Amino acid sequence: MSSIETQLKKLGLDDRESVLYMTLLTHGPCSVRKLAGISGVNRGSTYDSLKSLRERGLICHYHEDTKQCFVAEDPEKLVRLVNEQKAELDQISASLSQMIPELRSLYDNGGGKPTVSYYEGGAGVRTILLDVLEKMAAQDESQREYYVYSSASVREAGLYASFENFTDERIARTIRVKTIALGHCGTIAELSEHKCIEAVEGSPTYILIYANKCAFISLGANGTLFGVVVDNPGLYKTQKIVFESLWKMLPEKL
Repeated sequence: MSSIETQLKKLGLDDRESVLYMTLLTHGPCSVRKLAGISGVNRGSTYDSLKSLRERGLICHYHEDTKQCFVAEDPEKLVRLVNEQKAELDQISASLSQMIPELRSLYDNGGGKPTVSYYEGGAGVRTILLDVLEKMAAQDESQREYYVYSSASVREAGLYASFENFTDERIARTIRVKTIALGHCGTIAELSEHKCIEAVEGSPTYILIYANKCAFISLGANGTLFGVVVDNPGLYKTQKIVFESLWKMLPEKL
């Protein structure tokens, strides 16, 4: 597929529409029979695709004797199509923004059942870490703090390999973190506090407690990281109480 056809697909044209449009640009006016022969698209599909292209304003047609001929419009029409789509998306975005409070109310009152999401590999871990940043950044500045039970084995297995600038992003968004390390504490960055339970080694799970969620990132038997995120205010509050109680009992890290 050419780069032009790739861009046409991004505009919403399917494979047949892209091929037919490019054929008309290249060969000029064509009857349906000629167009189907050149493009390799069967005649039945050609009619349907031409109708779609006409509705988008990318082609027009005229009659020549008993034949109906189709011709591509000026490619400048593609820019118009993009602008129309952008205007429509802007309108949808504005409407959704007004609906978010109502949708959020429905979401928050959806019966209280926990929502559990599963993620695997580096991409999955990155999704979890990005969610932490986005959800915490949306809080009032005084509430931008989350808690971590840090597993050395999970960190060393590449927890942040897919999001190497996570800490920099966290600091830039003025998000604070309190960490209880199970084993050695590791590096302490800005806007973070650490305490350790040094007698504990080999914990297989890294836990994040944030924004009514608890994320559990573990190391599988094959060395692959996977994560489970539970979205439930009750579980979050319980884990938060346990963390804060344990935090008070642990000595300050020297």
